[in-house]
Amino acid sequence: MSDIANVFTWAFSYISDPYCMAMCFVGTFMGLVFGTLPGLTATMGIALLIPLSYTMDPVLALGMMIGCYVGGIAGGAVSSILLNIPGTPSAIVTAFDGYPMMLKDRGAEAMGWAAFSSGFGGMFGWVVLAFFSPYLARLCTNFSCVEYASLAFLGLMLISSVTGDNLAKGIVSAMLGIFLSMVGIDLEWGDLRFTFGSYNLMGGINLLPVMVGIYSVPQILKICNEVDTVKTIKVKFSNFIPKLKDIWAAKICLLRTSLIGTIIGIIPATGANIACFLSYDLTKRFSKDPDSFGKGNHLGVISSEAANNAVCGGAMVPLLTLGIPGDGVTAILLGGLMIHDIQPGPQLYTSNYNLIIGIFTCMLVCTLMMVAIQMIGIKFFIRILSVPNNFLVTGITVMAVIGSFALRNNTFDIWICLVLGTFGYLMGRAQFPIAPAVLGLVLGSMFEKETRTALTLSHYDWLVFLKRPVPCILIIVAVSFAAWTVISNLKKKRKRMAEQKEPVMNTAE
Repeated sequence: MSDIANVFTWAFSYISDPYCMAMCFVGTFMGLVFGTLPGLTATMGIALLIPLSYTMDPVLALGMMIGCYVGGIAGGAVSSILLNIPGTPSAIVTAFDGYPMMLKDRGAEAMGWAAFSSGFGGMFGWVVLAFFSPYLARLCTNFSCVEYASLAFLGLMLISSVTGDNLAKGIVSAMLGIFLSMVGIDLEWGDLRFTFGSYNLMGGINLLPVMVGIYSVPQILKICNEVDTVKTIKVKFSNFIPKLKDIWAAKICLLRTSLIGTIIGIIPATGANIACFLSYDLTKRFSKDPDSFGKGNHLGVISSEAANNAVCGGAMVPLLTLGIPGDGVTAILLGGLMIHDIQPGPQLYTSNYNLIIGIFTCMLVCTLMMVAIQMIGIKFFIRILSVPNNFLVTGITVMAVIGSFALRNNTFDIWICLVLGTFGYLMGRAQFPIAPAVLGLVLGSMFEKETRTALTLSHYDWLVFLKRPVPCILIIVAVSFAAWTVISNLKKKRKRMAEQKEPVMNTAE
């Protein structure tokens, strides 16, 4: 009982400290801003905060950085829903149904579901982090390149869920993304691949300028072709605060996607992209109306946002218990810990338990602040749609250029953004889906790296993927999902052909 009392005493001391709460608010608000603006990710926000935290108390500094992490992941939904431009890579999946909801005058509803789902997923991940982290950390120590390769293979097979009605065009789009992931230096032999003599391509094509360009440039060109009219947007609280009966109806989706996000977050080097994609695919497959996904189904928004914020709590598990970053953002957080002379690992839970309590408390507070800021700010966010087209295009263009340039301070990334963005616009006009290309780029490099590493270590024994239980199960699931998708598409095609023949027969009679 005395230990529990000490825990609550430490937690209350941080909650009652106005300076600590102010730092959490500053970090969360900054994260939401960086997440909302395309290209300015949570990683960049935390990197900017680290120099400002040198003289701070470790708990205050970490609270501010964790707030930026939580807010940055959630903030990507704003531009995804309102403009179809993901603010963060993990928000790509949110745009699948969030933007169609906005086109149907349900933008406020989509924003409300995004805020609520982000909060639910964040709380779920926090509960797992606070109560089960020492036990779950053992999971990530058992994963090797074989498991990572199988997980990436599963993700590639699940791309079929976002290919749309035309599976062939979706596969072509995914192959384009995989091709882009192969640009650069060969991982095993050191040869240059598809660099065309440019030293800028030797390091490969970065995801950020591709994501910003392929989503923002088509939207810019689309807005330029629209007639600039005055848009009046009226929002009521009843439109964007989810009702209790709707929340209860979505309970299985919320729990399932939050669990997936937490588990994926615990596995190092995976991140929110795989979690969102896997959650969306499973939600679509288990839905009674899978055809509504991609056309404005709120469960699609829930799947993405609950999963990506659950990753935050999951990714903190290996970071604090083993000193292993769960994703790119926690890698920056690891640097912040070390700057304050904090060495993550099992000893941290015994030698500096009050710091652990402070981190857990700040993460909980930042999650609640993130939901509150989003709910209060929805009325202001939704007014983006009322901005005249000329100002909107200018703002999006500036953000796209800054976001592409800021990551590596390289003007070549701006050209990557513009060229691939223009190509994405042409793909859209030809009705090729964009999402498979982006996901192919994300998963292709991971699949190649881990597969070739596994084969090298096993002396090119392909059976290495079937000799361990976890990779074997993942491969079987991946093949089953792919077969399911092909069979479902064939059935739909036959059904459409039968429906087209019936009117012809009736006319002949």
